[in-house]
Amino acid sequence: MRHKIYLNFSISDYYDITGEDISKILGMDPFLIFVKGQKRPGINMPEKPVARMNRWIMPSPLDEYALFEDQLNATLDIIEPKIHLFKPLCEKYRCEFACALYLYYNNEKSAPSIYLGERYNKLTKELKVAFDFDIYMRSDEEE
Repeated sequence: MRHKIYLNFSISDYYDITGEDISKILGMDPFLIFVKGQKRPGINMPEKPVARMNRWIMPSPLDEYALFEDQLNATLDIIEPKIHLFKPLCEKYRCEFACALYLYYNNEKSAPSIYLGERYNKLTKELKVAFDFDIYMRSDEEE
């Protein structure tokens, strides 16, 4: 089983606008919108958990097998031209890059690298964006 990397950019904890408003402001549709108190969409579970906060989620445009650096650069390619639209949202609400790394036991390949370079640092300094990183270990049978 190949290692997987999921990279998302999210805007959370907004209370005076909706996820649809954020989509209109940015001129793009997210992958998911969570509405506080409602069941979370996109979760493949019989009992879907309830969203604890409002959240607008945009994934990397590349798939989960792409290198982290490629996923990050593709996401920055989307955000940088619209930084003037993202900035007021990031000043008012919680914005973050969230990375989930799934490592598989008995995988012959080395673990993927996670590198945050100058381009990322420049953008996050301007937008004051957090970075959340989670590592999950799995066996091939868990897929």
